[in-house]
Amino acid sequence: MWECKSRAHVFVIIALFAGAARASAEPPRLDLVWVDPTDIAAGTFATVAAESRTLLEATGADVTWTSAPRGAVVGPESLVVIAVPTYPTSLNRERHVMGSTRMVADGALAVWVFPDQVAWALGLDMEMRRSWGQRAEAMFGLALARVASHEVIHALGAAGHSKRGLMTSHLDRNALTSRSLRIDQDTVAAIRQSFARGARTADHSWTPSLLRGGPFTAAAELLAMPGPTR
Repeated sequence: MWECKSRAHVFVIIALFAGAARASAEPPRLDLVWVDPTDIAAGTFATVAAESRTLLEATGADVTWTSAPRGAVVGPESLVVIAVPTYPTSLNRERHVMGSTRMVADGALAVWVFPDQVAWALGLDMEMRRSWGQRAEAMFGLALARVASHEVIHALGAAGHSKRGLMTSHLDRNALTSRSLRIDQDTVAAIRQSFARGARTADHSWTPSLLRGGPFTAAAELLAMPGPTR
């Protein structure tokens, strides 16, 4: 009888370890939702999603992108990336802010990208977009993806900027359209620590909701460097 109980006990322990190993082996899921309420970045979603997934691979996350229809309700398991225009009275226009992240203790967590300022950095005029052509459109989508990814990384817990790569405080046309743009190792380490906190939760999962109520209250901004025609 004692031997049977001991074997059963061993089997339970093995099962628990196996379950924990499977949970730890699964990459954290990062569900990103693209919202473009004014259609200022219409036609760029596919490029944004593909390039962002490539950039964010370094974090170890399983990244998915969804384009939300107007009026959609987004749950706490997702992080919203919103494309919005700047306005004549906005400081964003004067400072050429391409992206910003907001995290506050009451639960708000979102990323903003400002496509007109991204266009400014590329030396493009949003009012002339219909005449841009395929090459300019491709650059615009690629640059938006990099700005969005920069701000997503801030939202995941990397509060500061780096000296080079994707996470510098300013990006110019060359960086926004180069063949590759890397995330520095210190930033990757900070993100993986954030994911590790999720692995210690009851269900061994990580979602952006874990960041709500966290210590981050800053508005991390990414500024544009002048485009070639400025």
